Amino acid sequence: MLTKDQRNPEFASHLQAEIIASAISNYQCIEITRHSIFGCQLVIDGDLQISESDSIYGSAMVAPLLRHGATGRVAILGGGDGGVLWELIRSCERIGLPLEKAWQIDIDPEVLRLCRRYLPKLAGDVREHPRAEIVTGDAFAWIAGARDLDGVIYDLTMDPIRSGQSREAFMAETMAHIARALKPGGVFSMQCCGEGEGNADLARESGELLREIRAEAARHFTDIREQQVAVPSFLENWTFLSARKPER
Repeated sequence: MLTKDQRNPEFASHLQAEIIASAISNYQCIEITRHSIFGCQLVIDGDLQISESDSIYGSAMVAPLLRHGATGRVAILGGGDGGVLWELIRSCERIGLPLEKAWQIDIDPEVLRLCRRYLPKLAGDVREHPRAEIVTGDAFAWIAGARDLDGVIYDLTMDPIRSGQSREAFMAETMAHIARALKPGGVFSMQCCGEGEGNADLARESGELLREIRAEAARHFTDIREQQVAVPSFLENWTFLSARKPER
């Protein structure tokens, strides 16, 4: 993701966020900022990830699983802020859907630590929930070995993790692992990208990424759907995609 200020320089000129905490981990530079409108924010390597104002992001990621009742055993790849996990658990409790286990897998313990301290509005005390398991580790390695999941929520980017690997190859490998990890009829949900409104180059890049995601998803899944959601601090509509693994 790009920072929202990078997408809209005029916005940055009069609403600067204050850095209130930072850390350089083994993986990335992490900052917690406080914005006058959007509240505390998680910024990684200069890219805004989520703000306290953005609970709708978690709702959009979880909605496809709720729609199909695919909530028994769920893996969240990424999502170190805890917002998606919290939305999943409280939604299941609110509407009475079964939840056997929800795993959140994020590689960086510093993200979890800082978000727990500075962004409690996003996740509350969900990490102590008896149905939640927080895994500190490589989400891609974890999903490669997982099986019999009802749902997978992909809260990472489509940037290749290995040097020299193309985005297309990375995407193909990742979606194949997710498809193998799901039960027949299981549901996959992911965040894709923004519209790139007002930036022709970014709009073209976003359109190309969406086409690649759709094409790769169609190789493994059915019932592919997209929704555009206005996430407050992103300052543009964001595309989310969901799909189901064929029953047979």
